[in-house]
Amino acid sequence: MRTISQVVDDGVATPEIEETFGKIKDALNAPFTPNFFKVWAVSHESLKGIWPVMNHILTSGRVGRRLKEMIFVAISSLKECHYCEAAHHAFCLNIGIPKEQIESLIQNHGIESGDPKEKAAIDFAVRLAKNSHASSEQDFQALRGLGFDDEEIMEIIAMSGMAVFYNHLANATKINIDSGFTKILAGK
Repeated sequence: MRTISQVVDDGVATPEIEETFGKIKDALNAPFTPNFFKVWAVSHESLKGIWPVMNHILTSGRVGRRLKEMIFVAISSLKECHYCEAAHHAFCLNIGIPKEQIESLIQNHGIESGDPKEKAAIDFAVRLAKNSHASSEQDFQALRGLGFDDEEIMEIIAMSGMAVFYNHLANATKINIDSGFTKILAGK
């Protein structure tokens, strides 16, 4: 019996899909197209919707990719999405986030030391991933007090929701962790 993850190995990539894969690699600064996107090649219409969301929320905006990747790792660990946790752990390593901070994101869904602004944003995003009703005016005031403006706070909320959404997609499709991510995590 075929499993969902075999779709990655058995899927046919049309020239249009290959072009999309190239855009994904470039935007993510990845040496390969992650299996997360390859599995969606069987539903190009879905891929055409899924990719732009990640591209805009993760790689664009005023909140830096460093913080967004840390949010992604913390929420992926919380939601037990092993694929997203591994992928974004590898991205965190590639952009220079210290291993101790990554381990804290995985074990505690937050960081214990480091920039208080990053800690507050991660804590807020993780709390929203647990319960989207958990935001309050006090959260906005606290984040503003640390230097975030309203646009950046909305990006943090979008990042939290996007991480939950992508965790759902990865868990539901049982995607195999890419060997490229495994090598990065092993320090190779």
